[in-house]
Amino acid sequence: MKGEYLIRKFPVIACKETVSPFAQPLSGYPAKAGQVRKRLRKRLIVCAFLSLLFIAGCLPRMVVYEGKRMPSDKAVDSIKQKAEKQLSLNDYKGAMELYASIAAVDRKSTAAAYGLLKAGDIALGVKAYPEAAYYYNKLVHEYPESSYAVDAMICLGTMDLKQSRYSDAIDRFKALVPVTGSNKKGRVYFLLGEAYYRAGMYKDAFDAVSRSTDLLLTAPEQELAQLLLGKLADTFLTDRDIVELLHNQYPVYETALLRLKLAQDMFASNDYKEALVLIEAVIASGIPSPDIMNKAVSMKNEILAITRVDTTHIGCILPLSGDFGAYGKQVLNGIELALGVFSDTSSPYRLFIMDSKGVPELAVKQAEELVRDNHVAAIIGPLLGSTAQEVAYKMQSYGVPMVVLSQKSNITDVGDYIFQNSLTPEDQARDIVNYAMGTLAIKNFAVLYPESPYGEDMMQAFVKHVLEHGGIINGLEGYFPTETDFQVQIKKLAGTYYLDLRKQDIKQLPPDQKNNPPPVIDFSAVFIPDYYEKVAMIAPQLLYYDINNVQLLGGNGWSGEGLIQMGGRYVDGAIYTDGFFTQSTNKRTVLFVNTYRAAFSQEPTILSALGYDTANLIIAAMNNAASRQDIKNNLLKIKDYNGVTGITTYNGSRVPVKKLYLLKVNGRKIVEISY
Repeated sequence: MKGEYLIRKFPVIACKETVSPFAQPLSGYPAKAGQVRKRLRKRLIVCAFLSLLFIAGCLPRMVVYEGKRMPSDKAVDSIKQKAEKQLSLNDYKGAMELYASIAAVDRKSTAAAYGLLKAGDIALGVKAYPEAAYYYNKLVHEYPESSYAVDAMICLGTMDLKQSRYSDAIDRFKALVPVTGSNKKGRVYFLLGEAYYRAGMYKDAFDAVSRSTDLLLTAPEQELAQLLLGKLADTFLTDRDIVELLHNQYPVYETALLRLKLAQDMFASNDYKEALVLIEAVIASGIPSPDIMNKAVSMKNEILAITRVDTTHIGCILPLSGDFGAYGKQVLNGIELALGVFSDTSSPYRLFIMDSKGVPELAVKQAEELVRDNHVAAIIGPLLGSTAQEVAYKMQSYGVPMVVLSQKSNITDVGDYIFQNSLTPEDQARDIVNYAMGTLAIKNFAVLYPESPYGEDMMQAFVKHVLEHGGIINGLEGYFPTETDFQVQIKKLAGTYYLDLRKQDIKQLPPDQKNNPPPVIDFSAVFIPDYYEKVAMIAPQLLYYDINNVQLLGGNGWSGEGLIQMGGRYVDGAIYTDGFFTQSTNKRTVLFVNTYRAAFSQEPTILSALGYDTANLIIAAMNNAASRQDIKNNLLKIKDYNGVTGITTYNGSRVPVKKLYLLKVNGRKIVEISY
């Protein structure tokens, strides 16, 4: 014991002294022989004493183990062998106790701290957390100078992590950072980062893990750290977090990872300019990660393809074949007419046409091609709601203005680059209600509607506007779109279906009317939002059940010569709205109709007219526009555009507010109502 202490106290004598003390010159004046011998004898005694101390310190420490006196290292080896045997037999408790007993046998041995660490590790492995904590804490408190103390503190922090005590783990690992050697500091930083991650402190987690990467000693550890950094950047860090982290000095990998993620977010929000700056910085860094470099190069190419724009190029996505091909061709005819395809004068605009066939996936792919390969400034279409929604999301992400021709509700909610130009239920209901209640002074209404998307949307818009104007809905009946007999619905509107509810007034009727009471007509108009074929069936049945002298009202589904041909006198006087009227006296409409007939040898339809107006709206927005954003802003500024589909103004939600045509059946003709 004493020898070990002195070796530590006098390391020079124990480990480095090689010069004989007799070689030291004697100081002072020449002395007598006796004095010299006396001094030499004194020095010799001191040297002999020190030599004995040195020899004693180098001898193995003797301990008593199992009743026998033996060298310490022999006793420790015996305990280790027994402990390992217990481990092989899965006797974890026995193994723990054996390893911990090393400290009891020889408290001064360096193996004592190792034994406590080993006991704690075994307890941690079998999730015996109280025992593990006991051994680790004993090691830390009794052997604080041991290199194993750091390992024990790391294990205590790991145990905090396993038991979801994230705050304790963070405090423990933070305290370890300044006292841990470089060979373990990387692991401590990584575990600190994991603790922050588990606690939801993602910015701190990224910072800690990033500090571990250059200090971790093995490739698997470095790979694991990079995986966690990637997960944090891709999933948990906000743009604000990333901007703050980029102010720190990180290695190339971490900096590139943050810049790439921020660039991806800028790209998603259509900030291509800032995204490109970040991506070019990633590429310039020469980062050795193929994954990050490939993503950066790919994004740069995509940004360049998307942002390149020719303000004379217009894209068009329509169903030109398949079930809806005929409708798509009608729209295309109108677009081509507006762009001067059939004119002798060359047009400065170039039209790129895609046939979506009514397939959403194909339409999205075609939209991407129009932007990346043809560099279109804007897109017209799609026509169908099923394709319009998907394309709208993609064009919004690219920042490409798109004017949808579908009547799909709320499609412009996708984003500020999505516009609509179609005949909406809202416009039709507003104009027909304004005229009925304002000009005709009708206050009481009934609604007979098909239970289809079109019929229900029209019904809801009509009811809303009537109620907003102080009107009353006294009857509301739906029917299946395939029905041809409307007896039940009409009798319900007329009060002749539930006769039990009319017992009192039926008693007062003449005898010849009691079995067939007259209808109770408490409405002055019936709104029927269906197509003319059904209207031609319903109108005579209304008269048959004694509902007469009421105003028939409808929407654009009534358009067509078939209404008069099939409905005859039963629809005389009916009024409906439409977005286009070939017999209009509007000069622009007259010119369009004549030009269309000459080009295609057929009558234009509402779809042709919408295509024509939409193309003209795009052309107007392209005037003096240098970018797609300019085109978007110019579309928003359009007010009171006098087109062939009525007067159009765009509101803040990019849905057109149109003043439509009001049409009336007058004998064998349909005439326009001025209002």
